[in-house]
Amino acid sequence: MQLLVIKLNSIQSIPEYALLGKNQAEDRFTPSNWQKISSLTRGRRVLLVIPNNDVMLSTLTIPSTNKKQLLRAVPFALEDSLAEDLENLHFAIHKQSNSDKTNVAVINHQRLGMYTALLREHKITPYYVLPQLLAQHYQKDSWSVLKKETPQSDASERVVHAINSDKQTLEDKVIALNKIENDISVRTGVFSGFNSHKNLLNLFLVEHFESHPTQHIYTNLEQTEFSDELKECEFKQLDANLINYKSATEGLALNLLTGYIQKGGATSSINWKAWRPAMLIGGLLATTWVAILGIQNNHLKQQSNNLSKSIAKVYTDTFPESRIDVSIMLPEMKNKLTALQQKTGKTSDSVIPLIADIAPLLKKHKDITLNELRYQDGELLLKLNTPNLSRLNAFKKEAKESAGLNVKVKDSSTTANKVEANVIISPLSSNSKQQAMENKA
Repeated sequence: MQLLVIKLNSIQSIPEYALLGKNQAEDRFTPSNWQKISSLTRGRRVLLVIPNNDVMLSTLTIPSTNKKQLLRAVPFALEDSLAEDLENLHFAIHKQSNSDKTNVAVINHQRLGMYTALLREHKITPYYVLPQLLAQHYQKDSWSVLKKETPQSDASERVVHAINSDKQTLEDKVIALNKIENDISVRTGVFSGFNSHKNLLNLFLVEHFESHPTQHIYTNLEQTEFSDELKECEFKQLDANLINYKSATEGLALNLLTGYIQKGGATSSINWKAWRPAMLIGGLLATTWVAILGIQNNHLKQQSNNLSKSIAKVYTDTFPESRIDVSIMLPEMKNKLTALQQKTGKTSDSVIPLIADIAPLLKKHKDITLNELRYQDGELLLKLNTPNLSRLNAFKKEAKESAGLNVKVKDSSTTANKVEANVIISPLSSNSKQQAMENKA
């Protein structure tokens, strides 16, 4: 899978991108413009990573594997820890296999819509949306603790915005500026982690270490900035601006676009752009088939018209003095032909006439015994015992001549004193029956 990863530090920030795939395991985020990024979408799925502060991550223990039940239960299980009304929030869930644990990502519905609308404005359709935390480095039995490396131009823009904002108090502006430089992102699992202010980082890390100890910590901070309780861990330097294919794709199961529907009713998680070639080919095939069927239909109509003309010509050649319009007679002639075809060789659908015809013969030939009788598809199936083959042949001949019946021996077996035969009885066609009666007379 080829990925175009777009990172946004805020709605107003300069976009950054990285290209990942099976043949490109790592890449660095590069600040760019929307025109350049939009040109890179062809043949790639778009992963949008957004600020951690916009998303709440949680893990719940719910003994259910039914996704509909989980979607109903999760909001109420988290209600006390949420600052917003449930109807304003979107919940993405991932049920861990062979476990009661369910991973949850929560985001304001309108906020997620703002990010997807921003990309659509630049003709980009996101396939996945994750918080930045779930796209940063992860290895089993390790943590990644990263301080954001904001591009200089983007950082300056955010500082200016914080200072010039008329809607913020002086205290709010100081908090905003402080947050830019002291926001730390910690990933502790495939779907878990947290965001922390630098001054509170060690407090949270030590608390988490006591219940979930780790062996390795990947970080872009100095080792001296960590608490002594963590010194037994092995520290490895990591570039915060680097993104790893394996680390990023492991978190895709908690895609924020799962189940997300925009207010306009269209799902934003479907990348219609990728399906355009397939839809174009499908449209061309459908048009081709319609054209072929139209040509075949016209050809059949032409053949029918030619046949009618041939019939009319034969009639006029045979009866040159006739003044009858053949085109009027053709439908009537076709109806009569159909009636004659249905009548010729028509057999009765009832078993009673066949039994009535064969019963006198069986009564007459007392040395022929009937062991079994069945009726299927307008035919009688008889299982007979006769003294010898000559008696069986005599029975067949008499059935044809006197009763107008066709007798067919399906199979037979001969012993010392009898012949067992499976016989099929059916009525003769009208012509054969008439001929048999004439021969008898």
